[in-house]
Amino acid sequence: MISAMLFRSMMNFIIRSSYFQRKKTFFLLNLLFFLSCSPSVIALKHAPDLTEEGFGFYISRIEKKIRNSPDNIDLLLKASKYITMRGFAFQIEKANQYKFTDLDKASSYYKEALVLFEKAIDYGITAFNKKYEKFDNWLTSESIMTLPFTKEDVEGLYWLGAAFGGAISSSEASPEWVIKIPRIGVLFDKALALDPNWQMGSLYSAMISYTMIRHDFEGNREDTARMYFEKAVELSKGNDLSPYVTYAENVSILNQNKREFTNLLYKALNIDINSDKELRLTNYINHKRAQWLLDNIDEYFY
Repeated sequence: MISAMLFRSMMNFIIRSSYFQRKKTFFLLNLLFFLSCSPSVIALKHAPDLTEEGFGFYISRIEKKIRNSPDNIDLLLKASKYITMRGFAFQIEKANQYKFTDLDKASSYYKEALVLFEKAIDYGITAFNKKYEKFDNWLTSESIMTLPFTKEDVEGLYWLGAAFGGAISSSEASPEWVIKIPRIGVLFDKALALDPNWQMGSLYSAMISYTMIRHDFEGNREDTARMYFEKAVELSKGNDLSPYVTYAENVSILNQNKREFTNLLYKALNIDINSDKELRLTNYINHKRAQWLLDNIDEYFY
């Protein structure tokens, strides 16, 4: 259980923060994902509604299997992963497209996303509670406890952290969710300790966002975020758009560094989204995001 002192600390952080500091909470939505499936890219480009229905159908099949095997940890973690993917790929993406033009519509999509992320969190926590007794206590105690995690747990920890990030973002800074920000750090820090090179640097990309908002950080946030950025680029051999887009949104905007922002996004747009089959879908989505950010640059720089 998060202490009252931590709750007050988080709320004071929000109240005292400047406009750009408050916006950092929402940049957690950039915990984007890795999914290998080139037909999905084609479907997403030409029939996005069908693709969303396809995700929904696949998830419903997983959930049906869970009803028949409620103790199957692999199925529970798979549900957590794909429901989180769906929330980021569709509901969050739709909300972002309307957040400067139709606030009511954007809010509606954020609410839909929150429902998905809450479900993903439930599945993920249930899975780990079945695998490790007192996982709930470990998560809420900010890792004071120790559990015998292995490299096999990294994917589940990552997606559970991403689900928390999505829930916090889509809650539109609801205090109920903002106080859970430290749980993202507990999950990502453990995953990073177990296998820092997992999925071509995806943990490093995620840590760019989290570093800029974590309450327990000591040192220079920007230097650390830059280190994570460089590691993510190195491990993906420069084929992943995610670190460029994530750094631009989380660091360049905060510093009001318009030149850096545009340079990073143009570099991202110049990456061949088909250069690595493991990154095609996430690169396609990040390509769209980079272009959208450039198209709306005046909303971020003053």
